[in-house]
Amino acid sequence: MNVSAPAPLLSTAIEPSVSVVRDADGLSALRTDWEALERRAVHGGPFVRWRHVQLAARHLLGPGDELHVLTVRADDERLIGVLPLLRTSERHYGMTLKVLRQIGILEGDRPGVLALDDADAVWAALWRHLQATRADWQVLVLRELDPGSWPLRELAEPGPGFQAELGDDVISTFQPLTGTWPAHLSRRPEALREQRLQARQQLAAAMPGLCVAVADTPQDILAAFDRYLALEAGLREQGGGVTIGGDERRVAFYREWLPRLAADGDAAVWLLGSVEQGEVAGLLRLRSSHIWIERHACFDPARAAHTPSLLLLLEALQHGFATTATESRLVNLREPAGAAASAMSWYDDCLQTRRLSVWNLHSKLAPVAFLKGLGRRLRG
Repeated sequence: MNVSAPAPLLSTAIEPSVSVVRDADGLSALRTDWEALERRAVHGGPFVRWRHVQLAARHLLGPGDELHVLTVRADDERLIGVLPLLRTSERHYGMTLKVLRQIGILEGDRPGVLALDDADAVWAALWRHLQATRADWQVLVLRELDPGSWPLRELAEPGPGFQAELGDDVISTFQPLTGTWPAHLSRRPEALREQRLQARQQLAAAMPGLCVAVADTPQDILAAFDRYLALEAGLREQGGGVTIGGDERRVAFYREWLPRLAADGDAAVWLLGSVEQGEVAGLLRLRSSHIWIERHACFDPARAAHTPSLLLLLEALQHGFATTATESRLVNLREPAGAAASAMSWYDDCLQTRRLSVWNLHSKLAPVAFLKGLGRRLRG
């Protein structure tokens, strides 16, 4: 790739080089360079950091999954980009296919790529490498891509020998933390504010001494996490959907990850409850530079009428306005079925992310792609 204009990322016209890390030893050897890139990176968050990938590789990869971490270096050997992938075998169309997926999706959201200020150049180098090593994979799946990102712009039509499929992925809800909490509160409908006030008053009357407890140090975060898991257990008994505690691998991952994040001030467990009656809501809270990430809010089904998970989330949102963060991002809030108030009513913005699947047609997928294309033409 020739770079003729001044580019902070690349100082010469030499193309960046890409290599693959396939095992735990290679991942360990990369730690120093990777963490140095994290400190300078403009693009990326907690789900593409070395410690997240290292722990995910230890705890979350399934049987037969393999590391396939792509690293990009400039001509002076500086690490300038990382795309943490895994390679897994999956059954599709009656065939076993080698599929590349992002590690950060296993327990994270919108992982993207870790890069300096020129993410497009990193993505372009990664795609050239994937084209050159197409024998290693048959499907590339990139999840939760932001609108306008390089893969969506450039790989919707990936070129000869490849075929792409695009689709909507999850909706990411977020709140810019501009202004103040009172100003934000004043913009909510009066009925919504009244619902919150009544729920708080009713819950406080039912639970004297109701308060929020925050565990944000390595010394106390695991004890709070255990109390959070106890809340989730009640939800699972009621069919409360996906939980951390329902998967021993995820529990083990968080037991190692949370204290490491807390040591840097980047994680906390928030609990709503009272000393006498225990907790009624829990929330895992992460910080990525200027963004608060509210994850896995849960509640005691016995107190569902008071929407305690929403009340706790709003306490965290209010706190966010008083910090230096510029955004609060909501991920996976469990709310009681049929709740009158929804978290979506308290956030101003949302982002529709996209999913991109690229098929390698120089493989046994070629006949399937031909038949699917023929079907589309016949229907059209």
